[in-house]
Amino acid sequence: MPGSPASSLRPGQKILALVDESHLLAAARSMNKSIDWLAVREYLLDEGESPDNHGEIVVYVGLPPIFVPEFQELRARKLRFVHWLRIHGFMVVTKDGVPSGDNHYKADVDLLMAVDAMDLVGQINPDTVVLLTGDPDFAHLGLSLRRRGIRLEVATVEQSIGGELRACASAVLDLKPLLLRFDPLRSDSAGANRPEGTPARAETPTPRYGQPDGMVEED
Repeated sequence: MPGSPASSLRPGQKILALVDESHLLAAARSMNKSIDWLAVREYLLDEGESPDNHGEIVVYVGLPPIFVPEFQELRARKLRFVHWLRIHGFMVVTKDGVPSGDNHYKADVDLLMAVDAMDLVGQINPDTVVLLTGDPDFAHLGLSLRRRGIRLEVATVEQSIGGELRACASAVLDLKPLLLRFDPLRSDSAGANRPEGTPARAETPTPRYGQPDGMVEED
């Protein structure tokens, strides 16, 4: 049954995790939490509970528009964050955004994630693919991966997952217990990504399935 704690991974799995950074950032901000990216990697690749597991994590980051003056300070901060991810061992794919009015921009990485998923699956041959997204448009990709014999896990704050995506997944990893362990969001807009230095670590690992003992559920 998708999302069941009984469906946890076997030791020695090869895992490929594809992360929509904007989706994770929105989930963290909704809970007023910063992001410990090292803990996120450990969680998605199941390194804490199953140290024999190994794999690769790819983070997809939409960048503020280039050569648009009002976005340049934000773009510079975002590029520092991308640099931090890379020097800490993350693979990063970026996409330049376009202005969308009212000092907002759009940088949709969904197509990049879908294309890379099929390409990387052929090269890495993972046992499990983890998609960190709640977008139901990924449902067909999920089914395609499962038809190849690959276990598909969707990582998101559970109430935000689309029904079609939930239905296609082998399991759903609820990120809420993980995010609850992170530091409160800093007041500056760059704080959610903590691009300078190593992030403060969650004191104890969060199991990938089920809620940790003693964790208080918040609305």
